[in-house]
Amino acid sequence: MLTLWMLTLPLWQSEVGNPHRFNNYLMLGYGVMGLIALAYIGTLAMRQRNLQKDLQLMAQLLQEDEQT
Repeated sequence: MLTLWMLTLPLWQSEVGNPHRFNNYLMLGYGVMGLIALAYIGTLAMRQRNLQKDLQLMAQLLQEDEQT
């Protein structure tokens, strides 16, 4: 069940001249993904902090409303 593209695939592939060049791109990709993950975690932490502040403010407003 070989198709035509499977038979011609070796003709399309180019040789890798320097395999270490691929490793550089791989490490660059890991670095970029790591930065994206850190930025996402940072935004989640800021959202969590803001929600905690909002909850404290709401609790304070409820206490003030109950006292009056």
